[in-house]
Amino acid sequence: MKIDTTSIPNSPGVYFFKGRNGQVLYIGKASNLKNRLNSYKKNDSPRIEKMVELAEKIKWQETDSEIEALILESQLIKKQRPKFNIMLRDDKQYFYIGFSNEEFPQIYITHQPQNPKFKNKKLFDFLGPFTDGTALKISLRLLRKIFPYCNCKQKHNNYCLNYHIGNCLGICCIKNPESKIKDLDFRKKEYIKNIKAIRDVLSGKKDSVIKKFKKEVQELSKNEKFEEAEILQNKVHKLEKVFENSQIVLNSKYLSGTRINQNHKKVLNEAKKSLGLSSTPFRIEGYDIANIQGEYAVGAMIVFKNGRPDKTQYKKFKIKKVSGANDIAMLKEILERRFKHNDWAYPELIIVDGGKAQFQIAKTIISNSQFFISNKVQDAENKIFKPTIIALTKNKKHKGIKIYINEQKNSTHLTKLPPAVKNLILTVNAEAHRFAINYYRKLHRKSMSNL
Repeated sequence: MKIDTTSIPNSPGVYFFKGRNGQVLYIGKASNLKNRLNSYKKNDSPRIEKMVELAEKIKWQETDSEIEALILESQLIKKQRPKFNIMLRDDKQYFYIGFSNEEFPQIYITHQPQNPKFKNKKLFDFLGPFTDGTALKISLRLLRKIFPYCNCKQKHNNYCLNYHIGNCLGICCIKNPESKIKDLDFRKKEYIKNIKAIRDVLSGKKDSVIKKFKKEVQELSKNEKFEEAEILQNKVHKLEKVFENSQIVLNSKYLSGTRINQNHKKVLNEAKKSLGLSSTPFRIEGYDIANIQGEYAVGAMIVFKNGRPDKTQYKKFKIKKVSGANDIAMLKEILERRFKHNDWAYPELIIVDGGKAQFQIAKTIISNSQFFISNKVQDAENKIFKPTIIALTKNKKHKGIKIYINEQKNSTHLTKLPPAVKNLILTVNAEAHRFAINYYRKLHRKSMSNL
């Protein structure tokens, strides 16, 4: 068949080569569907040429990240067992994840579940097959940051390195934990809960995990267990971010401000074009709120200059006028306070976390602000300059992110933007959340220490 990629999106997803009567010949995943399917036009492998020749149509299913595509591909291959997925392995083995049945279960990646060391099948539960070992290892690394677990091969007298960097709960590999750890039973339950969460996520049950955790956050808050609620809520947010765009987490150098292989000017110009901005967004401000049911409520402003974070200009706001859980009113308060500072530089782009309500309140604050009038900032048409506002909102059932942009009546799906622009927006949003959460934690811990 002749491969036509005209209508295929530049987003992550899973694709299907189908033969007669809709028979699935091959299932694959891609970080960019169009690029991946274009690669089949120039391939000198006889087996791939044979598969393309037998195919009569190509179908695809978009996902929000390559991690989600990896998991979906695994589920579909296991369920449908397409003929060419076996033939086109190039003698390589698929990858499987094994979970041991121990007091503190460990997680293994292996090519061969039937390996003699796993001969006692009752001890292991396997997920797979996964086609991309690198993507699988990165996914597991990201999940471990959210749900720590142990991979030590022997017990030690002191905490392991993974405990100190947040990858281990510090109970599974330490000798005589009963005599050293006061909250041992709680941590044991937390450990098992982490393993189950990872297994459920890699089994394609991410939405049910998030839904369950959010329900637990509400219950903990009702019972005034705010610290536990905050920890769990932060896990939910991190998990959502991983599946919104895995590059946000992988691109840690972007947030550290070090040099990266990216042309910032090109990205900013691309943002200007794709977002319809009146000027290049050399200064971007991101805003977020952090609180648990209104307790210890704070706001944060982060700044990106020339496409990179400028931490010297980050600002913290302790919410003063709002009581109760009202994120919209809190956003209104911090924006009003921010734009009373005529001595602060003006932004070309403002990004807020939230839906249409947050978007509307931000527009109202900016429209009524004397900040730009007093600074006499003018755009290319000599009109008083006002920044573009973007609000990020979750789609129903966590099926992606949509954004509201300035005067547009309807929201736009984030995947329609160029990948570099999408990544920039999500990076600003994630950094604003990180900064807000850290400030919230500081206030909460200070309050707890004074009890």
